Amino acid sequence: MRRTTFSVWAVAAAAAVAFLTVAPAQAAPRPATAATTSGAAALAAANIGKSAGTCADHPTTNSLGGSQYEHSCAGGYSGGPEYWCADFAKWVWGNSGLSTAGLTAAAQSFYTYGQSNGTFHTTAQPGDAVVYSSSPGGYADHVAIVTAVNSDGSVVTANGDWGGESGTMAHFAVTSSVVKVTIPAASAHTGAFVSAADYYITGIVGASGSGGTTPPSGGNPYSPVQVCGSGYGVVDSHHITGATIYLLYDDDSGNNCVVTLADSPSATVSMNATLQAQGGTLKDDPHAYQYYAGPVTTYAPNTCVRWGGAYQSASWTSDYEHCGSGGGSPAPHTSNPYSATQVCGSGYGVVDHHALAGATVYLAYNAATGDNCVVTLATDIDGVVPMNASLQVQGGTLHSDNHSYTYYAGPVTAYAPHTCVQWGGKYKTSSWTSGYGHCG
Repeated sequence: MRRTTFSVWAVAAAAAVAFLTVAPAQAAPRPATAATTSGAAALAAANIGKSAGTCADHPTTNSLGGSQYEHSCAGGYSGGPEYWCADFAKWVWGNSGLSTAGLTAAAQSFYTYGQSNGTFHTTAQPGDAVVYSSSPGGYADHVAIVTAVNSDGSVVTANGDWGGESGTMAHFAVTSSVVKVTIPAASAHTGAFVSAADYYITGIVGASGSGGTTPPSGGNPYSPVQVCGSGYGVVDSHHITGATIYLLYDDDSGNNCVVTLADSPSATVSMNATLQAQGGTLKDDPHAYQYYAGPVTTYAPNTCVRWGGAYQSASWTSDYEHCGSGGGSPAPHTSNPYSATQVCGSGYGVVDHHALAGATVYLAYNAATGDNCVVTLATDIDGVVPMNASLQVQGGTLHSDNHSYTYYAGPVTAYAPHTCVQWGGKYKTSSWTSGYGHCG
């Protein structure tokens, strides 16, 4: 995502799939060297201030005379402008002689590139790609190119598709530009939150041949699900300075779990994880740890919980929330035998979910086809009951499956590789619908 001029998030082609349009001519790839990575840094810097191309509200050609960056003006829905941060980064690398094999209009493709080539860097180098996410370790939402590393350790980046106006993908793309953003030295590492970008760094990726590691070093090797255990799913999270607090729930057991994970663990420090079911006893884990505090668990299938944590001097506690269905305890022996990916089909991966009273609504995406899928899965199996799954592409027709089922409603699918979607579901009397989001 890129920061909008109205402080509204716009997803930065995190799940985008490149369309089969003709790309601008590029120099033939050659092995990465110091000269070509330096050239990439210089080329990225030369385009700061330029727009998506001749399609933009303020038309410009790029510094090499082209009318766009890769498919920035012609790769989106119905062939129009698309979110183009990854287009810009790929264009920079390709025209600097660096390998772009496997890169697409998706910011996530740069993270995958680092995995495939073993080129994650601990510290940024000119020409590197900085991959960002809206949550620690989350799916890539934005990518930028390093133009310089200052003597004080701060890192200067060029960010394609930055500062656009909220609205449709095309409107954002034609009102955005390449913007310079400086990452302070203290935040110039994997796992850090960069306030100037409103993102977390999930990886610093060099071009093939530039050396590095896989996976990126410096981050926490544990996930909240690993700590809480099999059967748990994350239902909420809250970031504090130096760590993230996660609330998880196990539908089969009715247990909540809280864990506090250090963003970039390097030493043993004071940490805590807290959880209290309304009317119950506070449970916590205040000790000195390196990687995480917790897990702290309590049985609360239909009860509000207050959860929180601490990392060194930073702490946070929620109000009572996530109150469950109020309809009785879950029954492990009648758990749902289906999963969201089973229902949606091969090729889909879950990108978001929302808990209802007695069910969970899942949004899945198929990167190969550009299709979204919504399914509502019952978590408290209670016979044939009213259920719904709904999906609407922004500007399109609402698709829904509103009937009585035992295990799930859906799948409801729609083609939306570069367009915001509104999704939701219903189980008995509990219902929810998202705002328009997941716009990549």
